[in-house]
Amino acid sequence: MMDKRAVDKLIKEQYQNLPLKLRQAARYVIDNPKAVAMSSMRSVAAAADLSPSVMNRLARQLGFEGYEPLRAVYRKWLSQGGGIFAERATALQQREAADKTESLIQEIIQEDRQNLEQICDETALKGLKIAHDVLVETRHIFVAGLRSLFPAAFYFNYACNMFMHNTSLLTGIAGVFADDLRHARKGDALVIFSYDPYARDALSAAKFAQGKGMRVIAITDSVLSPIATHATVAIVVPNATPSFFPSVVPAMAVAQTIVALLIASGGKKSLREIEKSEEQLRDFSVYTQQGK
Repeated sequence: MMDKRAVDKLIKEQYQNLPLKLRQAARYVIDNPKAVAMSSMRSVAAAADLSPSVMNRLARQLGFEGYEPLRAVYRKWLSQGGGIFAERATALQQREAADKTESLIQEIIQEDRQNLEQICDETALKGLKIAHDVLVETRHIFVAGLRSLFPAAFYFNYACNMFMHNTSLLTGIAGVFADDLRHARKGDALVIFSYDPYARDALSAAKFAQGKGMRVIAITDSVLSPIATHATVAIVVPNATPSFFPSVVPAMAVAQTIVALLIASGGKKSLREIEKSEEQLRDFSVYTQQGK
């Protein structure tokens, strides 16, 4: 029997080729897994502004005999702690005692190994190349990642500042998250990291940037994410994990990879800037000089 992760993957693979009504149904299923688990086919269809027969057709399109077997996948996911953070944390605590150490560690590492492997597929690699090409040509790069994804955005901005002078991190400190975007121009770029549940400010920034004529590079968890719909290029990174937050490891890997691509193509100018940065760090004695 397929699990929710497998069903979600199947929907994403088929989404672009589905008829309009089935695409609408698929989008609702992706965006409202708890409703699918807890509500009848008629209720779900009404909420999606569709007829019940469309939901049944979607289930058959995905390889199920009907809607109820599809719903069963989401019911099982919910019963195992899928959904909000508290439920996922509860699922962690309810594991058997023997599963709370070595088994849990192995599962977390294995999930992230699989997440990272999927970044190497053809679509993701193409997205990384497009992101590099966009950023090389851009006058100014704005970087955003809210809540648990702030580390990825911070790393990207921090690393780029070693060899570039055209990045701004949207931090949200003192409630001024949007203020720096006021100075953005058409053709500038926004690099934004955002997972489900999608932060409201992240979505607002993506919408604003698209409307401004900026190029949006979205590092997100689904081709159906609301962030991806506003993106010039969406780099989709799976983030499965038994932990209670989605894994940030794949987003960090993407941040590191784009930085490496920019350095690799930066030529002597990038090397000179890195040397200047290192000299400034030495002047401030930022790092210890062990062995000297």
